[in-house]
Parts: sequence; C-alpha cells; structure tokens
Amino acid sequence: MSNQINIVAELAQGFEGNYTQARLLINAAYRAGADAAKFQLVYAEELATPDYKYYDLFKSLEMPDEDWQKLAAYALELNIDLYLDIFGLRSLALSEKIGLKGIKLHGTDIANIGLLKAVAAGSIQKVLMGAGGAHLSEIETALELLSGKEVIILLGFQGYPTPDETNQIERIQVLKNHLGSKYKNCRIGFADHADPSSPLRYAIPAAAVGAGATVLEKHLTLGKVMKLEDHEAALNPDEFLEFTQVIRICGAAVGTAQITEDFRMSESEKGYRTMIRRHVVAGRNLKAGDTVRPEDILLKRTSAESVITDLGQVYGKKLQRDKQTNEAILLTDIS
Repeated sequence: MSNQINIVAELAQGFEGNYTQARLLINAAYRAGADAAKFQLVYAEELATPDYKYYDLFKSLEMPDEDWQKLAAYALELNIDLYLDIFGLRSLALSEKIGLKGIKLHGTDIANIGLLKAVAAGSIQKVLMGAGGAHLSEIETALELLSGKEVIILLGFQGYPTPDETNQIERIQVLKNHLGSKYKNCRIGFADHADPSSPLRYAIPAAAVGAGATVLEKHLTLGKVMKLEDHEAALNPDEFLEFTQVIRICGAAVGTAQITEDFRMSESEKGYRTMIRRHVVAGRNLKAGDTVRPEDILLKRTSAESVITDLGQVYGKKLQRDKQTNEAILLTDIS
C-alpha cells in the first residue's frame, strides 16, 4: 500500500460565480497544504431545464470562460493542481482547452455512457469518478469505458453532513481487492463529508487512509460563518491545514509492507526487535556434548556480551562446554 496521500480541497460551488472569491479559495487550498483544488464548473444548461427550481441559482454560478482560464493559470503559478467537476460536453471542452490535468465526474454520471465515452476520447488523463450511491456493475462499466485513463474511484457521499456511521469505510478495502487485479489503471479514494464540528472530522478520513484510500477529498470554505455554498461539511483554512498535516502523518504511519520475513520493517523496529529479545540461558545444568532441546533452555536478561537471542540458533546444537543453570549460552558454546 502506497503511503503517498493526495489531498483534494473540494471547493465545489463555494466561489458563487465570483472570480475573486474563486481565486481566494485556490490560495486558501494552497496555503492549507492541499495537492489540488477542485470546483464545480457550472453551466446551467448542462445541469437542469429552465423550469427547475434551482436553475436561476445555477445561472448565478456561471463565470466567463476567460475567468476559468485565469484560475487555471493562477493554480499553475502556485503549483497546485486544478480539477473541475464537469457535467456535459461544454464543460469537458473548456477543461481541455485550459489544460487541466484532471476532471471529476459526479456520481450521477457514473452510468452516463455518452459522457463517459467523450471523456475516454478526450485529452485529459486523470478522472476522479464519484461513486457515492453507485452499484458495483456501474463502477465496472465506467472503468471499462475509461480503461485508457488514470481513474480514481471516489467513495463517500454528501449528507449535509454525512452521518459518521453511514460511511461504510470497509467498502474501500473490499473494492480495492475486487478491482485491483483487473483494473490496473484504478485507485480508490474517499470523499469525506463528516460534520466539521464533530471530533471525528479527521478520524473518519484517517480511517479511510488505513483502509487503503490514496486520494482524499475534503470540503474547504473561506469561513463557515460566511455560509458560502457547500459549507455544510467544510473546514476553515486553518482547520484544513491541520487536517492535511494529520492525514499525511497517518499516511506515513500506514507505510508499505510486503510478505517477506521481516515485512520490510523499519530500522527503528529492527532496533526494537534487538532491544526486546531476552538472552538464551541454560534452564538446568548441562554437560558438554549434550544436544540442546527446547526444554533445556530459557529466555532471560543477563549481563553477558555477544549473547544469542534467537532460539533457532540453539535448538539441536551440541554444547562445547558445561553450562550451569542461568548461564548464558554463547555462539562459541555450541556447534
């Protein structure tokens, strides 16, 4: 398991159609330690029909294409990736035009075959695929269509905020194991929407990292008191900075392991192993020429130097000299 965690600051619709506000959010994401900043690229016509009750809200979130180009340039200047949620061909085309490295498809589009095919044929290589509420067959179909892309399946869903017990973190490991051998282009991520006032606002995503998520998406707002769009599960910038620090430490703690004799343990743990091992001593009086049996020896702390701590080095060996009870058995004592 890789310990490299990629953190996406979910800015969603928090820019509220205002370029300056969007620029401030990118800056906040950068200063709070995120690897990427992500907005929803809203064209009302892609999201709703004019008679829909929130159509006017969607219209208010639209910005000129030139503003999105300037935001992409600003993110590049800060060396933070910019991702956009797309909802149709127009937003896909703009994302390609302004040179984005990645886009996100909302969970509602996981079965949108036409859009998936357009993304597959496009130039953008990284696709975050929202999978909250998705069925396994829908995920697998999307992965088949996006086989030529780097795909991050983002589990988790927005519950304004999401109740902690509904996250089903185990799905990360289950899906990773199920998809891993067949879809080499796929990683599993987690979109966290914990209550920002909950003591578990960092623990839930940390648990996701422990389960195998390598990408975390977390809402960021300029200030919860401002009640900007999508603030319900968002952290303030100072809280987000603490979040990124905690999560990166958790990622380092997960580390990497392999099925080898020592699991590729750290030098620190190897030192611990050496420190804790007690010394092999005679459990009774033994004679030169005796073959050492498990019942002949004990493990105890001693003042001896060059001791044996590995019982396997002693079993079945012949003693070269007499040993008294509690006397350390040294490498020079056996053959």
